[in-house]
Amino acid sequence: MPIRRMLGSLKPTTSKHGVPKLFHEPHVETGFRHLHQPWSYYFFSLFQVHNECMNTWTHLVALWAILYRTYSFHQEFDLIGDPYMWPLCAGLITMIILYICSSFAHCFSNKSELIHYTCFMIDYAGIGLYGVGSTLLHYAYCLHDNMVNSWAHRYSGLIGVCLGLLVTICCSISKTRYSRPYPYSRRVWQLSSTLGIYIWLIYPIAYRVSLYLFNHQWDSGLGHHIHQMFWFFLGGFFFGSDIPQRFCPGKCDFLGHSHQLFHICILMTSYKQLDAVYEDIKMYSSLIRGIPVPTFMSTFGAVLITIVLNTVTVVIFRSVATRKIKDSPKD
Repeated sequence: MPIRRMLGSLKPTTSKHGVPKLFHEPHVETGFRHLHQPWSYYFFSLFQVHNECMNTWTHLVALWAILYRTYSFHQEFDLIGDPYMWPLCAGLITMIILYICSSFAHCFSNKSELIHYTCFMIDYAGIGLYGVGSTLLHYAYCLHDNMVNSWAHRYSGLIGVCLGLLVTICCSISKTRYSRPYPYSRRVWQLSSTLGIYIWLIYPIAYRVSLYLFNHQWDSGLGHHIHQMFWFFLGGFFFGSDIPQRFCPGKCDFLGHSHQLFHICILMTSYKQLDAVYEDIKMYSSLIRGIPVPTFMSTFGAVLITIVLNTVTVVIFRSVATRKIKDSPKD
């Protein structure tokens, strides 16, 4: 069969000594794919054992899960015809785009130095966009009635778009400004910008948690929200700690790497987030219908504006990466 022949013709992976330092990862010793191969090589490497294989598959599984949840929501709600469901539809779109961008980045990033930079800038753009989508979801469906028409409610979308763009900019700076081995300050660029938009999008949930802590006001969606917060911070731990591979270099190159665990945590964050939003839509139905009708610009428009701004950001930093590659000494 042609596919079987293609898989059989894939070059065996190499150690970290066979690729430039740009492609090295802390505590990863083996399983590196070769550079400058045809695009088909990287696509079919999905079925080869290498150190990005499970990173890609964890995102592909997440993509399938979110597509399934989107279909489930479509079966119950009118995502297009009912303007009150537009924030839900827009949020789902950002999740789908996130996992497409991240899958693409991990699958094709080894093709060349410039493709590597570009792929992960696209990945960062997807993360920023997902932050905007989560902002739309939480401020549309998860607000306690005390927050309705507050300043945070009124400016949630605008601030969300600005912070989502900031994620893309800061993470792109972290990628192009520093060279391997990366200093910890690079993580500060990444984590601080991501934490910034997370604080904003989780604010309505944190307010409800505070009501429970001080006034014992519990509701059916709050448990799911607490779960999504748990998974998010657990994912941040794995992202920033390099655990477990820092204790056993080379042993987690294919399976068990902290970045794979981070991906699983983000999948669970998304999944529990949608569980919580579903419960909140049911519980706050009358409140949701009582606020001004969502507009195209406040929902799909916010997503489109973020996509355009993030695309411009990727193009700008791609040119920065091109100059960096040109000026860098060859390994």
